[in-house]
Amino acid sequence: MYFPVAFQVLFLAQLAAIGWGANLRLLSNADIEVRPVLQLALLPTANLNDDRPDDGIHGNVFRLARVLAAVTALGWLLSALASTPAMQTWLALLTYIAVAGIVVLPQRILCHTVRMQFLGSLVRIVVPSMTGPVFLCDIIMADILTSCARTFADLRLVACQFASLAWRDEASACSDTGMVGAFLVAMPYAFRLRQCVNEYRNAAPGSPEATRHFANAVKYASSFPVICLSAMHRRAEIEASTGVGKSGWTLRPTFGLWVLAVAFNSLYSYYWDVAFDWDLGHSRSGWKLADVVVPPVLASPAPGSVLGVVDETSELAIARELVSPAEALARDAYEPTAKRSFPRWLRPRLRFAWIWLYYAAMAIDFLLRITWTMKLSSYIRIDQMAFGGFWLNILEVYRRWQWTFLRIEKEAAR
Repeated sequence: MYFPVAFQVLFLAQLAAIGWGANLRLLSNADIEVRPVLQLALLPTANLNDDRPDDGIHGNVFRLARVLAAVTALGWLLSALASTPAMQTWLALLTYIAVAGIVVLPQRILCHTVRMQFLGSLVRIVVPSMTGPVFLCDIIMADILTSCARTFADLRLVACQFASLAWRDEASACSDTGMVGAFLVAMPYAFRLRQCVNEYRNAAPGSPEATRHFANAVKYASSFPVICLSAMHRRAEIEASTGVGKSGWTLRPTFGLWVLAVAFNSLYSYYWDVAFDWDLGHSRSGWKLADVVVPPVLASPAPGSVLGVVDETSELAIARELVSPAEALARDAYEPTAKRSFPRWLRPRLRFAWIWLYYAAMAIDFLLRITWTMKLSSYIRIDQMAFGGFWLNILEVYRRWQWTFLRIEKEAAR
């Protein structure tokens, strides 16, 4: 089957775009207002309104995805029918130019607002800024980019293929020791780490928010040892198999360090998904998983309390004096109480009635976080399977789609 890396990258990118549209559609069907949650009204492109308002954000995203998918499918079909490898490469290059041209088209046509919001988010993610605000839509976009890290590495192979048209020699165009691929994989994590540092600097020193942002920065920083050790181990394997270099004595120590690094990163990331990004893991006694990293702040004794034990009636009365009656009524409707029961290890406030959805998401997220364990088996060789890396990328796109769905739901539940 003719399905080269160049079109695999385009397919994965458009699959992620379709997944984003599906996220918005399902959240809209659940009566969740996505615009205020994502802080879209605060963006510089908030005044653009040339898109179809009756379609909503998801309708415009789907329209753009359909156009890009049609262009990609046409390019793939023509490339598959081409008679020479050089012609196939040229057609793939023209497909990339057409897709990129549609996305950056300055005219106010074809979902202009969605395209400008996407490009603006990319600029804010890539360009360092330690003082500007970090919008939730940029955080979600940066996290989506981290899930496309393997695809960034594949882009190097695509660039080498296109460069071979000028050099007439793909080997000379792709002369690289593997460090370029490692750098491309690390870029999305560096962007997200910079956002965490920005939020940490803007938080009050010593506050729970500062602690949370610092711990989140540690999570993304733990990705860099995994990437470096993976590149070192791959290079040691090549040297050991070809006889180039000293010997293969570094294979076992490097692989052992990689296992430790990836185990810490994947388990810590899974804990963060559940405890912070989804705010799940609450017990009915008041303890929650997030307390492991950010301990709860003990409030000072309030009026009406004895030895720091606050009477609920007096606390509620004080709170009502600080807010309007309408706000207090709305808060009481959602505020968890000791008498209110909720599903075990979820949270008191849920926007979806399907309880199984939350449990299934936690289980699937864990399984997809530990796909690296297949490398420990001598019977499962992903790198030797047909399109093995491509199927792993599809699983990661699904995991991120699921994560985005509950990430926005958690913000709406707050």
